[in-house]
This record gives sequence, C-alpha cells and structure tokens, in this order.
Amino acid sequence: MSLMRVGGRVTALRQKLGDKFVLPERFKDTFVEKWFKYWNGLVRDYSEVAIGVVKETYTKPKKSLAYGTGILCMYKAAQHNPDDEAFMTVLRRQTNRMIMVAPELQNRVSADYLLMLERAINQKKLRFLSLGICTLVWVDLYAEDDCTYPAICEFTKVGYLNFHERVIDVGFCNEFWRLKWKMRDYDVNYL
Repeated sequence: MSLMRVGGRVTALRQKLGDKFVLPERFKDTFVEKWFKYWNGLVRDYSEVAIGVVKETYTKPKKSLAYGTGILCMYKAAQHNPDDEAFMTVLRRQTNRMIMVAPELQNRVSADYLLMLERAINQKKLRFLSLGICTLVWVDLYAEDDCTYPAICEFTKVGYLNFHERVIDVGFCNEFWRLKWKMRDYDVNYL
C-alpha cells in the first residue's frame, strides 16, 4: 500500500506547485494564460492516468503482465520488420543458390516461384505494404508507371475484399516466410 502513499504525495506536490506558481497580472486574460491552463490541465490528466495505471498493476498483476508482454512483443516485431531491400537481398541470395544447381536437379516449385517473382519485378508489379509488425509482398494488376485507362481507373484496382488473393509473401521477424518455405528443398527434384 506504499503505492497509495506515493500517489498521494504526487498529488500533494502538484497542488503545492500549483498554489505557488501564479501568473503575473499582465498575463491575465491573454493567450499566455490560456496556454498555461492548457498545459497545466494536460499534465494533471496524464499524471492521473499514470498513477491509475500503476495502481491497477498492483491490483491486477496477471493482466498487467499480459499487457506488458504483448506490448513488448509488438515492439520487438516492429523492430525486426523487414523491408523491400531485405526482400531483394534474400531474393538475390536464393536466386544465386538456385543458379548453382543444374536445371534438371532443381525443384520445380522453387524454380517456378523464383521465376514468378522475377517476372513481377521486371514488370514493376511487385509491391510492399509495411504494417508495422509485418510486411506484405503482393503483386499488383498493373505496373506502377502504367498510364493506360485500366491502370488509372479506380474500379479496376485491387479491392480490399480480394487483396488477400494477391499477397505472395509475408515478412515477419527479419524473414520472408513463404520464400523461405519454397526454397527449403530447392536442390531436390522429386520428378
């Protein structure tokens, strides 16, 4: 219950400082007084929220542990979110590994996936959508510099309901998982 005393001490300190600091008469009914009241109220509100959060962590430790763990996991996922440069680096590395294998020994699934990615890059249809904690790699219908009517018209663009059909890879924790999965047996031809 020492936390309750700390919260009371913070409140008492805030009231003492609020009583001691008074604006001079020349700032009454001016922009400076409104600005001072605004920041004073903002500090008061956020200090109350902080004290409330600390009190709740003591009353519900499991809930606060779950929230803390979730926030930490989201932070780490955002820290290790791969971007388009990482994808291109991994793609070049996997393509170089595939080139070193004779064509008759290459896994057809891996070779077709790399060929599809190369064609999408050459046609400038490959797009990246970073969501903060993961990156979606998707293939658009038209090139980014295409100026024909179907490419510009809003009714022929990829919609939200069928966007999932265009996603070809997901980047999470510094890995592009579908590319990694497709290349796991790239040098074994089962046929």
